[in-house]
Amino acid sequence: MNQKSILSHIFDNPFNKLKVGAAAKKTQNKEALRLYRDILKFSIEFDWANKNGEIWRDIIRKSARKEFEIAKNEQDPFMVMRMIMTSREAMQKTREKLNEEYFKLNTTFSERTKINEQNKCE
Repeated sequence: MNQKSILSHIFDNPFNKLKVGAAAKKTQNKEALRLYRDILKFSIEFDWANKNGEIWRDIIRKSARKEFEIAKNEQDPFMVMRMIMTSREAMQKTREKLNEEYFKLNTTFSERTKINEQNKCE
């Protein structure tokens, strides 16, 4: 193949011919394991129950385990990285929302405490 045909072949099928080596696969596995551990650590903060009486921490852990079991057979390295990135982003958004709600709760509690203290003084 001449240089022009090689380039056209690469540009026509950029991802089909890309091969991921063992080192890249190992890195993806480590990243997936790191993400799974982060989810388990983050789930500790969800210690309240849903309407059915199930603890959210347990629901999150079961869901994460199920998702990782399904994804462990994925062979496409780009799909694996997409799943990891999507999960990281979802966890980050959940963390931000949780922090916002904690802030609102603390602010409301502080305001009520302040009002109660003022009423006692009167």
